[in-house]
Amino acid sequence: MRNSLVISAAIVALLGVSSALAQTNVRVSRVRLCTIDPGYSITDVVATARGFAWSEETAPRFVMIRNGIATGGAGQFDFILEAVYSSYADMVEKVGAGLRRRAATDGRQGLDGVATCTENVLIRNTRIVAPSPGGPGSIQPLTAVTSTRCELNGATIDDAATMAGRIAQNLGALGRIRYGGYGGGQGVPINSRFRMDFFSPSFADFASSRDRRNQTGPTALDPNNPISCAVPSLSASYSIYPQGN
Repeated sequence: MRNSLVISAAIVALLGVSSALAQTNVRVSRVRLCTIDPGYSITDVVATARGFAWSEETAPRFVMIRNGIATGGAGQFDFILEAVYSSYADMVEKVGAGLRRRAATDGRQGLDGVATCTENVLIRNTRIVAPSPGGPGSIQPLTAVTSTRCELNGATIDDAATMAGRIAQNLGALGRIRYGGYGGGQGVPINSRFRMDFFSPSFADFASSRDRRNQTGPTALDPNNPISCAVPSLSASYSIYPQGN
């Protein structure tokens, strides 16, 4: 079933490059998993998404697309579409407006014909724990993002935020955590895990940061920190909306 890039149907996330990224209050992200239709590429998807006519009544704070480069396992999707909203109330209002607009048309908009996205969304609380070191506007429209899933093992979300913020500063990246919400993780205990995302200002910054860490050696683990994390993944992140910030 073809899906559109109406804000209501869009989801993750963030990364844009706006001054709001430096704020640490909790927002809400809406994520959809998508596959690229035969004959098209991620370049076509991004161009189509960026060409969407956003309206004030439906637009979230940010929209981005993340395309895997080095990820674990054989994924059942080609890219992640994420939209970030100011709050649950904002999300419900914007999604509802998008659905009403879609119902007034033939229902085909946005990414139809270029990509197919699942109708089952993931909703997560999103908290920025470290701003981009270059300040607002320093993150490139196409950049590297590393991400990993972690188990709290009795620690708190504040503990997770502190740890992620410290890692982000060491990486020279914008850092955020995602946790709670709805969807996914069937059978997983509530408030037992979270995900960390680190957005480098550019691919060049990611590479230089990685090289520095390789030269200095791995950071010693804190034996008193119960949080455990999986091997991170690397993706390309494309800012979709807003553009030029």
